[in-house]
Amino acid sequence: MAFFLATNGQLHPYNFRYLDGDFEKARLERTEVHASSRINESKSKALPDHQKEFYAIDVMTKPIHTMAVDSLLKDVKNVMKTYDIRHVPIVKDRHIVGMISDRDLLKVGMSGTFPFLKAANIMSTVLIVALDETPLAHIARVLMEEKISCLPVIDSNQMLVGMISRTDILRAVVYNRLVLK
Repeated sequence: MAFFLATNGQLHPYNFRYLDGDFEKARLERTEVHASSRINESKSKALPDHQKEFYAIDVMTKPIHTMAVDSLLKDVKNVMKTYDIRHVPIVKDRHIVGMISDRDLLKVGMSGTFPFLKAANIMSTVLIVALDETPLAHIARVLMEEKISCLPVIDSNQMLVGMISRTDILRAVVYNRLVLK
């Protein structure tokens, strides 16, 4: 299972129906040799170098900047500004329990009106989460269909290891000359 729904820190395997059937044949492939991914190498030894598939681990942003559930919103805002990011995963014991976006902060009017609010008060607690070995084409389709701009990436131990956004996918397309096949 490549995707999970996270609800209040609990991961539930989830299968998106639109990824079944014909879409299984579509994938983002390299058009030039790229040998930096250990997962990619082990998963696609039978393919020629120019047809190796991209996975979440190949393009995800890492390391990521996380915050605790009891963090004040002003601190979350400062992290976003300092690192020029639009999403902050909220974690408890390295497990994701929520997400705060720049839009969430705008909704509560971060003009200083609510200095007592904490991350737990406004974070989204229902999230789509991908495994680090999820094909990039599947992630792109889920982002598009679900109308979300990013999702957290976990490893096989269900530990948060990265984030993948639409920008990460576009960067991979532009700089790695990906094609949809």
